[in-house]
Amino acid sequence: MSGQKILLVTGGTGLLGKGLEETLPAGWRVVSVHQRDYAVKGSPARHLVLDIRDKRAVDRLFARRRFDAVVHAAGIASVDYVETHYAESLESNIVGTLNVTSACRRADAPLVYISTNAVFDGRKAPYREDDPVAPVNKYGRLKVECERLVRETLQKWTIARPILMYGWNHAETRQNPATWIYEKLRRGEPVSLADDQWENPLYSHQCGRALWAVVRKAPGGIFHLAGRDRVSRHRFGLTLAEVFGLDASLIKPAAARSFPGLAPRPPDTTFVTTRMERELGVKPLTVREGLAAMKADLSAGA
Repeated sequence: MSGQKILLVTGGTGLLGKGLEETLPAGWRVVSVHQRDYAVKGSPARHLVLDIRDKRAVDRLFARRRFDAVVHAAGIASVDYVETHYAESLESNIVGTLNVTSACRRADAPLVYISTNAVFDGRKAPYREDDPVAPVNKYGRLKVECERLVRETLQKWTIARPILMYGWNHAETRQNPATWIYEKLRRGEPVSLADDQWENPLYSHQCGRALWAVVRKAPGGIFHLAGRDRVSRHRFGLTLAEVFGLDASLIKPAAARSFPGLAPRPPDTTFVTTRMERELGVKPLTVREGLAAMKADLSAGA
């Protein structure tokens, strides 16, 4: 449709991409690219299969279309997978980001780079956008390098750092903490959750609204995107069980160190959300508010 602006989203089948689609504002349409050929049902976006590690493919995409903005969320995002598959993760995150930023620079397209709370060591929370980064795992170190690449090669850039996002994901894609806990409890299975690591979880629709505000306003700089409540995974699970009417007695507290084979995690990466509230106009939701919105969507058959 003529007159509409186009947002390119890389890695668009993830929860962040779904949140963007479900908060799509008038006057915009989304082109979503992803490496696997998912048959995404009910999506308003146009979906294309593309490997961002393939520079020629990325360049051809930008040669065929003019994008008014780009949200770059693609790349291996599993903390534990990156820890044990570092070479592959370098290609996916560093090479892929270099290809996307190069194309944005030539096309003069503003880029929103999706980073993470894993850039912090968790010892001096709550974190503001200008606090020093100090990652404790390989994934965090990769994201720090990608942030530096974006800052030093582009003029039109914004970095968004979402934290522990939750919501209804596409059926074809990996679960997030809320859907994983929900499915376990629904099947009557016990769940052990860490009670000594702290975050302020972010509902996917809240993330989508914040990112659309970034896209429209192009404020530049770094934004921390998070919910209101500082909670452990254990407390998050208990609240989910209460909201959905599931058996909270199945949820057991555990120390983070009791989960074998996991990459190091920072103990507390909660964010200060003042900039998100003031400049983007997005109010952080409580965990209960976000989970209640998920339940309402479930009841409505969304």
